[in-house]
Amino acid sequence: MDNLSKAKEEVIRFHEKIAAWFRGEAQAGTAGTTELLRNFSPDFRMVGPGGNRVTLEELAAFMPGALGKFPEMRIAVKDIEGYATSYHVLLTYTEIQTFADSENTRHSSAVFIRDGDRMLWLDLWERF
Repeated sequence: MDNLSKAKEEVIRFHEKIAAWFRGEAQAGTAGTTELLRNFSPDFRMVGPGGNRVTLEELAAFMPGALGKFPEMRIAVKDIEGYATSYHVLLTYTEIQTFADSENTRHSSAVFIRDGDRMLWLDLWERF
């Protein structure tokens, strides 16, 4: 599988897992934060929609408290587009988070780096 396809697959896989985490599904909690974030570079950094900057350590510290916090949450990802080299991938995509009585849409740009057969999240920028 080429790098672009691997990165697109990782975006879909991660959003499925994080949605299960937020809903508190048993397999998500059993797998733990390490499994949830296993395809993240140690150098990962994120800028959230509000402009807050988050490192991998900060994200990992946040996740245990978020387990089961949104039991009705659903996440859909669409419009995944990107460009790839032999080592990097840049993707843009739209993430739609649906709750019992509300919905929000995030537009994201993500940079991935190749690590063997995996594509690791390196940088993520989200905006509303």
